[in-house]
Amino acid sequence: MKLSEENKQKLINEIRFVIDQMKQQEDPEAKLYYFSAIYGIMPRIFNIDFNDDLVFAHFVISSAYDNINQRLKNPDKAIKIPDELYDKLIEAAEDLLTVIEKDKNLYNVLKKFTLLGYVTIGNGYYLYKKGLLTL
Repeated sequence: MKLSEENKQKLINEIRFVIDQMKQQEDPEAKLYYFSAIYGIMPRIFNIDFNDDLVFAHFVISSAYDNINQRLKNPDKAIKIPDELYDKLIEAAEDLLTVIEKDKNLYNVLKKFTLLGYVTIGNGYYLYKKGLLTL
């Protein structure tokens, strides 16, 4: 990802902080609150140091957040949040950090975030229960 070293470091530091805070939280809403800071910092960076990969990451990660948050705010007896979702969200954030630090392609890690958001909606949860969608 082509960013100035200063902005890349800001992004890295923010993601590290988020991961640390998410690991410390017991409450799912608190974990998700800290998670939102990952996509929250991205527009501040790409508004100054534009990068289309960062816009892509912002869009995918904020969409995953929205899906998970919707399920938290509107629980459904039929559509549960998988127990491992928050651990997998932390793992995906750690993968994102590694990809950014090493200037690797974002595609595979963004796909993880997509599936984490998708599993919290009807069809995604159905596929998860069938064993077709794995986290």
